[in-house]
Amino acid sequence: MGSPLVNAHEWPSGLTLTWSSLYGRWTYGVLDEYGLEATLLLPVPALAAPSAVSGVLPALMDGRHGQLPASEERWEHAGLLESWAESAALHGDDKYDAAYQAAEEEAETFLRWQEQLDGEEAVAPEPGAGLSQEGGEPAGLTRYRVLAMRTDEAHPGAATLTNYANARSVEEALAMVRRANERPGGLYGEQGLYRVVEVTEEGPAGEVLRQEAARRTFVNVVMDAALTETSQDITGMPNPEMFGVLCDFFTRAIVFPGQFGFPSGSDPDDDQMHTSDPSRALSRLLLQHLTHHELDLVEGAPSWPLLEDRHTADRDDDGQEEGSEASPELIEQVLAVCEPHYAAVTGTSAAQWDKELSRELVGMALRTVRLADREAYPKALEEYLVDNRARLEKLWRIYGPAGVFPRGVYHLIEQPGAFVLCERIDNAPMWLKGVWSRECESETPLERLQEAWLYGTSESDGR
Repeated sequence: MGSPLVNAHEWPSGLTLTWSSLYGRWTYGVLDEYGLEATLLLPVPALAAPSAVSGVLPALMDGRHGQLPASEERWEHAGLLESWAESAALHGDDKYDAAYQAAEEEAETFLRWQEQLDGEEAVAPEPGAGLSQEGGEPAGLTRYRVLAMRTDEAHPGAATLTNYANARSVEEALAMVRRANERPGGLYGEQGLYRVVEVTEEGPAGEVLRQEAARRTFVNVVMDAALTETSQDITGMPNPEMFGVLCDFFTRAIVFPGQFGFPSGSDPDDDQMHTSDPSRALSRLLLQHLTHHELDLVEGAPSWPLLEDRHTADRDDDGQEEGSEASPELIEQVLAVCEPHYAAVTGTSAAQWDKELSRELVGMALRTVRLADREAYPKALEEYLVDNRARLEKLWRIYGPAGVFPRGVYHLIEQPGAFVLCERIDNAPMWLKGVWSRECESETPLERLQEAWLYGTSESDGR
């Protein structure tokens, strides 16, 4: 009897069979007519015998999804692998006991098993099926990575699930993944078991977003650890100027590495004293550690002027300093410029806006406009909003209340003042971050807006 063949009608784009370390199970992947990669589980044990896996293939290759023969037959060496895992868990991954060392010598058996499986009816899509000549993605489409998290800790499924879709936009990719997986028997199961938390484009832009997410995760871990270790009764606190220097150092070196240069090195023009929640926590922990070792931070004669003196030259004729509050009249002028553009882009009206919140947002943004530029700023903002109309429309469509993400995640976008923040993100991002960290309890809203504006609205993001 000949080997079974893939049913071309049921599997027009081919079929792949793999052992997934993510799910710890045998899976098969399907590339549908939309270019969506879906992963489904085989009804066999995680360490199934080769005969159990090959027994499923005829029905699977014929496209009979609901009639796959289930099997509980395990591979003859499954117990050996499980003992390895138990030993590694007890002794770590660098030192093993004698039994583990003896078992490790039998690893060739595992390799032979893999070779045996590879020799049995391997199933793969036809070369080039649904792909462009360059390979990797269907012609004219963009490859997206869709990450979902489990919402119920009691659910036995994986904590996170990753799918990939080739689509024309992020909305289409998200819809494709949900359509394929939010159903009984699908990866997401019934609606609500998994929640999509991230959709990113594969490629340089997506890599930038993942690096930023990794930075935030690291900073959160560092801050949580510092807050746990820091006592509430710190003695020997230096004066605000010296504490500000410590916060500025940790903000540049740890919280935003490579984003803030140092005035003594790569960024001699940046004399702003930056701060953030993580940097304040680290500064307090450093002071506590010095106190524990009886090393008090003693002030000497400063070799540079104090902060107040350094900004004396940066005052206008009325004695107003750079970074000071803008006048109420200027705030209203800027809002008068911004609101018509916001209404045209969003289709909303003043009755739906929080005017007071918008004034606060504009007030913080104007702190980052130099005194000499403030009079001309309303006109400059007008030109900026006209030039960036397409980006603003895309920002509202994707990140607004009717967009892809749950309402409230990007809540700043729901106020006209957000358009002023976008202009400042493009032209004074570091200064804006510093003002925001001093004035607001959480940096997350601004960070989300900045991420959306810089990486989610460009012409090359495929959305």
